[in-house]
Amino acid sequence: MIDALGRRGNLPAETSTFMGRDEDLAEVGRLLQEESLVTLTGVAGVGKTRLALKAAGELPGGAWLAELSGERNGALLAHTIGAAIGLPEQAARPQGDVLAEHLADRRMLLILDTCEHLLGPCRELVGQILRAAPGVRVLATSRQPLGLPGERVHTVRPLPVTAEDCDAVRLFRDRARAVCPGFEPSDAVVRLCRRLDGVPLALELAAGRLRALTAGELLDHMDDRFSLLAGRGRTGRHRTLRTAVGWSHELCTPEERLLWARLSVFAGTFDAAAAADVCADERLRGVPGLLSRLADKSVLIRHGQRFRMLGMMRDYGREWLRAIDEERAVVRRHREHSLALRRGMRHPGRRACGDPARRPESSRPHPGPGH
Repeated sequence: MIDALGRRGNLPAETSTFMGRDEDLAEVGRLLQEESLVTLTGVAGVGKTRLALKAAGELPGGAWLAELSGERNGALLAHTIGAAIGLPEQAARPQGDVLAEHLADRRMLLILDTCEHLLGPCRELVGQILRAAPGVRVLATSRQPLGLPGERVHTVRPLPVTAEDCDAVRLFRDRARAVCPGFEPSDAVVRLCRRLDGVPLALELAAGRLRALTAGELLDHMDDRFSLLAGRGRTGRHRTLRTAVGWSHELCTPEERLLWARLSVFAGTFDAAAAADVCADERLRGVPGLLSRLADKSVLIRHGQRFRMLGMMRDYGREWLRAIDEERAVVRRHREHSLALRRGMRHPGRRACGDPARRPESSRPHPGPGH
């Protein structure tokens, strides 16, 4: 598709080196050749947008990007996408119909970036576009799948942290050299990347702090990672790690938020039975279903029948657990559960964990406790 200015796309120029992700790029490229709708999901800051842009840039024919994070009104979604591809407004007709008709005979890739807060409108509009325009491919990024028939979901994982030559350390080194020319990684850097779970946003923010702190000093301050990784030089929605994780929190229901907070006492993996033993009470029922919903929203990572929470998600949940005054009670239940397991039995009882309604849940966006 070529617009009125003769452009075959509107992808932004790369401003930094793309590191690793060879297998992800190959898989996303393959899916885009075979499927009409591909959705990249993953935890906050894992690099879904960057992967989508890189994969699209390697395809022939150009691609068009519609950035949706700033749009809060689902009724204006078609207008936002239309503006991104240079489609004039037509007030006399619904813009969704205009958009679908405009794309009907086009062959192009449409990237919808950050769909998770507009899932319903995105699902409806993408379905309309794909029905009307068989030559259009849609690549979406979202912390949750759109839920359309035929959607192929590719989960973007954190970068592996194994040694000084792994992708996570190479990314950290590349970004560190922007502020400290000649920087070379050390064992402290490997440990720091591991503490940051290989999440690219966290690695980039930490590398930027090398202007003032060494890698070892960054490690020493990791108990307060949200203040440490505040991204003073960044702009936009992901200027801090807290806002990136807080965005996920805003997309959760009150029950999901409460379970997230209570699950923060698990340092490693856990199964549904353990989560129910520690977290369920008269105020929080249906824990197995809630676990699946948190995994679907990229708050938890599935490992077969078990789950785990990345450090930044666990720290955020722990802040909320303190804020609702449940930390002591849930820690005690976790300890009793662990002791019962060592004795070869399930946790024998349930105890209330305090009143989760003590802290009112706000419907307005907020960065989380402490802000």
